[in-house]
Amino acid sequence: MSNPDSARRGRPSLTALVSVVLMLMANASAVRAQTSEYPPTGYEVQEHFLGGEPVGGHSSRPIRVQRTEGARYEWIVIGPQSEAAAVLRAIEESGGRVIRTSELDALGQTQHIAIFPSQDAYDRTVAALRALAPQSSMALHHIFGFAQSTGNPRIYAPTLIGDAAPGRCRVSGSVTIGMIDGPLNPDHPALAGASVRYETLVDSHNIPQADHATAVAVLMVGQDPSGLLAGFAQGARLDAVAVFASREGVEEASVERIATAIDHLVGRGVHLINLSLAGPQNEALGRAITAAAAQGAILIAASGNERRPVVAWPAAAPEVIAVTAIDAARRRFRMANTGAELEFAAPGVDVYAARTRGAGYVSGTSFAAPIVTALAARHMAQGAGSADAVRAALRGSVETLGPGTRNTDFGYGLVRSGGC
Repeated sequence: MSNPDSARRGRPSLTALVSVVLMLMANASAVRAQTSEYPPTGYEVQEHFLGGEPVGGHSSRPIRVQRTEGARYEWIVIGPQSEAAAVLRAIEESGGRVIRTSELDALGQTQHIAIFPSQDAYDRTVAALRALAPQSSMALHHIFGFAQSTGNPRIYAPTLIGDAAPGRCRVSGSVTIGMIDGPLNPDHPALAGASVRYETLVDSHNIPQADHATAVAVLMVGQDPSGLLAGFAQGARLDAVAVFASREGVEEASVERIATAIDHLVGRGVHLINLSLAGPQNEALGRAITAAAAQGAILIAASGNERRPVVAWPAAAPEVIAVTAIDAARRRFRMANTGAELEFAAPGVDVYAARTRGAGYVSGTSFAAPIVTALAARHMAQGAGSADAVRAALRGSVETLGPGTRNTDFGYGLVRSGGC
């Protein structure tokens, strides 16, 4: 026969259960209070630095942060070169450590990569930067990814944007398109007749596949007598900088490399830059973008493919032209991010594009962005010399999609070529 007292002792009392629930709620509130000012706007953080430890929730595409020795998360500060000494002082006197520094000479900026031993050291640095280096921005050293997806075969892009036939429009060789992407195969047959400058900022031991960048490059400047791989801005020069590395099978680009690539292109006088990559909001990257735009750079980027009501960065930066993808029926790509920052839509679902070798069908906002960039190059060849002028030219021939003049699904609508 069982002992009633023993049975009662084996069950937790109501008072004990209430105490546990209250304790868990208090702990959750403490974590929320501790992290409320840190997660990037619109994205849930999976791996986020607080005193060297990851905290936060999960998302369909987790935010990743560059790590250094001891698995500590890195932070990046970008600011005017005149504030570089003050930034170094703010970090080191607050208990942090700068592990490397590089100059973005063309942008007039310096980038510092730092680590912090504790939350307190980070907090002191934030306060010191506000006082000593107010024009410098610090953010987690985020890792960005390609803005691509997969899909089923279809060929329709030239007709949808209003070109008479694939490859009919050429651009003056005086226009150079900058591209910040992954490794490129400049020996692809569709690039054989194009003027391509290529450099990589990635160690040779960590080079990923060249499919993505080769596709993006050929969509802009590819030359193919059959028309299948003819770029939308044939004749333009291409200046490509590879920033993506492969780590544990994942293709990734750090803010440091992206900012350095922007600096290299601006330093070489490139005024039109395509960014088919996506990640979280990053104030340090925003500082580099603002500096580039101040020198006349026109930046066009993919909105990202996380199926979120939040446009990814760098597309969401105010200086950048954000592009989404649509299919042959003018429907928005089901995985495309949406948001008020969107400006234009372009074919990006089942687009026939180059690969490292050969070709195939691809989907993603990654492949819509270069079509808009190519049309921007056409307008620049016709005299549009600023971001405002390019925006106005693109809007001048746009086909409105969705409600109103501009909406969060398509921006102003589908870009149209308006002729060569």
